[in-house]
Amino acid sequence: MREFIRMAGRRLLLLLLTVSGAALLSILLARLAPGFGMEERQLDLRLSERSVAAMREAAGQGAWWRGDWGTSISLGRGVRELLAERSGLTARTLATGLALAWMATVMLCLAELRLRREALDLAVTFTSGALLCLPAAVVALLALYVGAGPALALAVVLFPRLLGYARKILRSGALRPYLLAAHARGLPARTLILRHICVPAAPELLGLAGISVSLAAGAVIPVEALCDSPGLGQLVWQSAMARDLPVLLPLTALVAAVTCAANLLADTARVMMCRWS
Repeated sequence: MREFIRMAGRRLLLLLLTVSGAALLSILLARLAPGFGMEERQLDLRLSERSVAAMREAAGQGAWWRGDWGTSISLGRGVRELLAERSGLTARTLATGLALAWMATVMLCLAELRLRREALDLAVTFTSGALLCLPAAVVALLALYVGAGPALALAVVLFPRLLGYARKILRSGALRPYLLAAHARGLPARTLILRHICVPAAPELLGLAGISVSLAAGAVIPVEALCDSPGLGQLVWQSAMARDLPVLLPLTALVAAVTCAANLLADTARVMMCRWS
């Protein structure tokens, strides 16, 4: 138990350091960017120096430690309010997209292991390869045209990437010598697949689950932007186009926190499962 607490503490500290480093790096890059602290309104020659100074003072009034994350330059609303308003929709899109992608991946992998048909293997390889060649923006546009929604588009983007890694993991487990001996002794195929292939491969699949969250966090930006879904992905796109730094900085820290948390949780679960097994 003490060893688990120590490992959890180290990983939590690593998470905090990574998120803090990402936030500081994004702030540094933003301050070094050309035109930092300058709005288009301040270039209006009809404004007096007092008005320009008032705009700059209003832009720098946000204080994170007081819960005030500033005001969006392009939308004219509080950054904290925008994130709270849109985060629920993005969380549902991510959860649904990841669930659909993993369900399709697991079903196809189990079907391949159970049936062992060359035609099925060729069809799955061709389909996943074709989907892998499609950029996320193209998938999002197709989903918009057919009315499929951003969650399905995100699942289509993630599916070929998850399928490729999952097939390699499970196939390497299916080629172990003791499985041939177990099959020769008459063990049912279901028992061989679930107990002797899937269970030993669970730690690696957990690592893939953490990576899938990182992939989904990056793919949800073009998907929501092009599918016209009012989530955080669309907000990132709009803020980047408008150089809205008060919105981009907390969003960068949020994406880093979600990505690192998912990877650390998956890695912790993988390590613990390897030790207990």
